[in-house]
Amino acid sequence: MNRRDGNKMDETIDMDFYRDRDEQAFLEAWEAKNGPVSDDELDELYLNIAASVDEQVKNGTHKLGEVFVYEGVAVGESDYNTFHQLYLFQEAKEDK
Repeated sequence: MNRRDGNKMDETIDMDFYRDRDEQAFLEAWEAKNGPVSDDELDELYLNIAASVDEQVKNGTHKLGEVFVYEGVAVGESDYNTFHQLYLFQEAKEDK
């Protein structure tokens, strides 16, 4: 999910999911609440999620490793990859 273009690479916060099933779980929950999304809308949604989690991590209202919720939908447990400068999400574990 490379949603960056040329010169904006260093400025853009990005996100991805560890596994396809993590993304599928999020998309099913998102679409159940908000309806289907097109590929373009999905790109924008993911950029908005990345910006939101970045802001909340920086201001201390979200801690990595916890479930991140965006507009009432659980995205998943969050992590950050410093090498690739992107937030990663995985479906929340049932035993938590």
